[in-house]
Amino acid sequence: MQNAQIQAERFVQLRQMNNYGKTQTMFRPNRLKQRILAGEKSLGTWVQSASPALAEMAAIAGLDFFVIDQEHGPGELQTAIEMMRAGACTPTSSVVRVPPQDLVYIRRLVEAGVEAILVPMVETADQARAIVNACRFPPRGSRGDAAFVTRSSSYGLDSSYYERADDNLLIMVQIETSTAVGNAKEIAEVDGVDLIFIGPSDLASSIGLRGKTNAPEVEELIAEIVRACRRAGKPLGTVPRIGKSWQQLFDEGFELIASGSDIAYYNEALSKLIKDREAHARQAS
Repeated sequence: MQNAQIQAERFVQLRQMNNYGKTQTMFRPNRLKQRILAGEKSLGTWVQSASPALAEMAAIAGLDFFVIDQEHGPGELQTAIEMMRAGACTPTSSVVRVPPQDLVYIRRLVEAGVEAILVPMVETADQARAIVNACRFPPRGSRGDAAFVTRSSSYGLDSSYYERADDNLLIMVQIETSTAVGNAKEIAEVDGVDLIFIGPSDLASSIGLRGKTNAPEVEELIAEIVRACRRAGKPLGTVPRIGKSWQQLFDEGFELIASGSDIAYYNEALSKLIKDREAHARQAS
């Protein structure tokens, strides 16, 4: 306890120093959030292999963001940190899709300096409010106060962290069940939810149409979400689906698209290699 008090006092001292402009910190303005709020289109991809190298490649390639998938992909908190570091040397933002409704893990990610979170399977406005609450300092939320030692504040070296942290974080929630569709407007109206992300695959599964993301029933549910979010003035994100490319989705007004994944790209390349080998073998015979 005494050591923590000393650290807290040191943090206050550092905040009062006049040479902060000379200090390089990791905490930076959230470019992806700025783009979304400005109405700009943002294109990214999924990194589902838990590979910092592939996250780094996505960032260097020039995408607006990449999503570290910790709902369906492997990896723990330290993995996410290494992948966030991989993109931090570029303007590309890192997003972490968290396990559904895991508020403890969300808090740990925020302390670790995540720039954006994507929370799956949000079905009610109360769930959305709980997510926002976990990410914000009191009095706006219930986030614990340890910024003088966490990576999020550059280990206490960023003098403006408390003033900027709440509003700098990008919070996105996924609507992807028929239950959530009925609550879409209320979820979109929650203060602190910055973007609604539509998950067409799970949405189709929730009404017994697994894999049929172009079914009329699924398209109508998606349209209902879009209408609700537009009424609430909330930006929208999604993934390409059957019959809808990322280009078409941008043309329809979506602000953020996560297209493809490292696993899919690798599978595609391997499949082509095998087909080319078989074609060569047939020609040789």
